Amino acid sequence: MQSSAGLIRSFISQGSHKEALLLDSKIRPERTHQLVEVIPLLLKACASLCLLYHGKTLHAESIKNGIDSNVFVGTALINMYSKCHVIFDSRKVFDGMPDRNVITWNAMIGGYSRNGDMGSASFLFQQMKNRTSVTWSEMVDGFSKNGDNVSARRFFDQTPLEMRSVVTWTVMVDGYVSNGEMEAARTLFEQMPERNFFVWSSMISGYCKKGLMQEAKSVFGRISVRNLVIWNALISGYAQNGFSEEALKAFQRMQDEGFKPDEFSVASALSACAQLGSLDCGKRVHDLIKRNGIKLNQFVVNGLVDMYAKCGDISNAKRIFERMSSRNDVCWNAMITGLAVHGRSREALELFSQMEESSEKPNSVSFLSVLSACARGGFTDEGLQIFSKMKEKYGLEARIEHYGCLVDLLGRAGRVNDAYDLIKTMPVKPNDAVWGALLGACRIHSDAKIAEKVVEEVGLLDQNQRADDDAHYVILSNIYAASDRWETAEKMRVIMAKGGTQKTAGRSSVMLGEL
Repeated sequence: MQSSAGLIRSFISQGSHKEALLLDSKIRPERTHQLVEVIPLLLKACASLCLLYHGKTLHAESIKNGIDSNVFVGTALINMYSKCHVIFDSRKVFDGMPDRNVITWNAMIGGYSRNGDMGSASFLFQQMKNRTSVTWSEMVDGFSKNGDNVSARRFFDQTPLEMRSVVTWTVMVDGYVSNGEMEAARTLFEQMPERNFFVWSSMISGYCKKGLMQEAKSVFGRISVRNLVIWNALISGYAQNGFSEEALKAFQRMQDEGFKPDEFSVASALSACAQLGSLDCGKRVHDLIKRNGIKLNQFVVNGLVDMYAKCGDISNAKRIFERMSSRNDVCWNAMITGLAVHGRSREALELFSQMEESSEKPNSVSFLSVLSACARGGFTDEGLQIFSKMKEKYGLEARIEHYGCLVDLLGRAGRVNDAYDLIKTMPVKPNDAVWGALLGACRIHSDAKIAEKVVEEVGLLDQNQRADDDAHYVILSNIYAASDRWETAEKMRVIMAKGGTQKTAGRSSVMLGEL
């Protein structure tokens, strides 16, 4: 029969930290003789879950049983306190330890760097007599994670050659990637004597974040042996950059090569299905999740709600949403947006009210979604009240997208003059979308007077200027035509023709094959 420490270690190795702590609460009387083994494991779980109170309870238990001076227990306490952002207590434990090994020193240096105190990390580094490759990697990683790649590179260059491991190279490359310095990352990456899976996936992710999908694909093509993490980096990159069909093709190819999707794979696939509006595709991914027993973590559940909502299957989206024990802002926003997009504005407003009463408070995206719902549903007064809450109640600054929603809201309600006045007084410069919303309102309400003011503001009637935005010209032409001002309407068409403007062709996609 497996020992208490063995059972807890098994949970920890699987990443089931909460389950490890729950098990400990049941077997506590039985593991008194294994405290030196068990306490460090439980402290690791507390560090992962940032459970400071529970960690302090374990600290008290270790003092009570006289094992707090044990080097493994002390090192685990240093890690726990630093990961819970109580660095003062980490240092207190460190200073009180009668014996320290190199792992203890590395833990303290890592704790300082994790909490942004590279001055203290550097001071401790100078005092350390026996450094290892981990010590140097901690310093390089610490500086890069705190945005100081110059100091990170200095430590990297000073690392003794025998201690410059693949991990040291990787953290420096990843430091450049994390700070968006892809050219420096590429140069160092090409110099690496050997590469691990993490650095390959880091380069792919870095290029994807920059929108450089061709470069990401090129790096991917150079990898002779791939793993699931590398496939996930490519699939996620395609999905995040709007290449939905490519994401789904890569998702299928990954499976064809014998890799079973995990929660990260299916979250990206669900995002791609949502972007395409392909309900059948999304349902196949959902079936795959059930069939493979993939863990329904926050990313997967959010992806399912978002996919069903964007694909118009509100019933399934609501069913999954209501079964969730805890919801983050992404999930709330996905559900509110889905309701708004599919004309269920009243329900979107009610859900927004529920979000306000929940532990997860609305953010900028929440307000954008609910303002869109108000505009679509004609809830003008409610929309204005909600907009006023952004700054007054939640301290959120309205962005250009929020003002665009408000212009659309007022315009649809026929309050075209109010919409125009808002544009003239708002603290951010109006963009094409904002002017377009106002012109759209002018067309609906045949308000040529305000339309002419817009024309004057953006200078669209300059015939020597290229007509870059054909939508605005079409709207203006229609407004004038609706007002029986046929000559001016024709003038708009002439400007469009002279500028070489053509109607943008529509596109549709067809999904082939099975996932």
